[in-house]
Amino acid sequence: MVVDIDDIETITVIGAGQMGRGIGAVAALAGYDVYLQDIDESQLEEAEENIEWSYGKAVDNDAATEVETEAALDRITFTTDQEAAVSDSEFVTEAAVEQQEVKEDIFETLDEVAPEEAILSTNTSGLNITRLAEVTDRPEQVVGTHWFNPPMLMDLVEVIMTEYAPEEVGDTAEALVESFGKTPIRCKMDIPSFIVNRLMRPYGEGPAWMVYRGEHTIREIDSAMKYKEGFPMGPFELADYTGGIQLRVEGEQDHLEDDRPMSYDTEVCPIVHQLYDKGRYGQKADAGYYDYSDDDEPDIPVDAGQGFDTLLVWAPIVNEAAKMVENDVATPEDIDTGAKLGGNWPQGPLEKADEVGADTILKKLTEVASRHEDTKKLAETLPCDLLVEKAKTGDTFY
Repeated sequence: MVVDIDDIETITVIGAGQMGRGIGAVAALAGYDVYLQDIDESQLEEAEENIEWSYGKAVDNDAATEVETEAALDRITFTTDQEAAVSDSEFVTEAAVEQQEVKEDIFETLDEVAPEEAILSTNTSGLNITRLAEVTDRPEQVVGTHWFNPPMLMDLVEVIMTEYAPEEVGDTAEALVESFGKTPIRCKMDIPSFIVNRLMRPYGEGPAWMVYRGEHTIREIDSAMKYKEGFPMGPFELADYTGGIQLRVEGEQDHLEDDRPMSYDTEVCPIVHQLYDKGRYGQKADAGYYDYSDDDEPDIPVDAGQGFDTLLVWAPIVNEAAKMVENDVATPEDIDTGAKLGGNWPQGPLEKADEVGADTILKKLTEVASRHEDTKKLAETLPCDLLVEKAKTGDTFY
């Protein structure tokens, strides 16, 4: 029997780290009884203090009242006992460390101790959810729920389906997200990186190749995307801020070995490897694309990118979005909503395509592809059939 949203009263979150405690705080504030479980007692103590602090900020910002936050705190049980934490739960969210093997071990255990009707979800930014489902005896009740950091403030949650889960399970997960006061988008297929991070990849990767080939400078591109296009950060500034250099290199082999649909088959741009080899992982390492030894903010002149054609960055992103529509991974609406809420982008890539025309995007994409000598990278930047069709017919995505 598939759990319906009306059946859910108790939620369990496995892992009391930054994401787990945030998800638990959101769920409790929405009126659910919450069990926050972790094997580390000190982690739980820190989580409780952090939740109290975040609730205090919510009160200060008029996002909640003291009465609401005090009641929410009373609804959270902090425990190291996993079996007790899930025994009465209708929906379990795993938010442990971002390692496939660790999550698979947790799901095996959860499958044994959670009620048989409970839905099991994982908070992951791109790991293989299908494999998590397959280590259980309830693969049809496993979904992904990718929250964005910090959960208390970020509005978006990606709900990711596998081939095993029926639509009803995804519907319940989305309804639960909505009951939290958040906005769900549906990733209808378990693909690497899902929706938002899949768009983020060409946003960072394409510009890196332009710099590597000496066509444009880091500041030129960052300035153009930040000040001309209205992105919160340029691609290089964003990579430094998120630690994307380290994540990209260390996750390269995992992507190459991923057997899911639409898996990646390209290598990381050499300039990223060069920075990684020098220990320039980003802002937290005091150096990445920019040097942070003297200042926490990179120097990006407002007028540095005035002559840069921003469609050279947009075109591969639009192509990636079109591929997702073509393969029925997500709707145009969900893709664009994900970009705006998950990335704080000024507009979604398919909205951008409709604004400038698919034919214009196709021309720019062809220009980008022609600059790649690497056959794998060239193949990735070639326009998908849906984009070509819309360019020929003049059709829009909306």
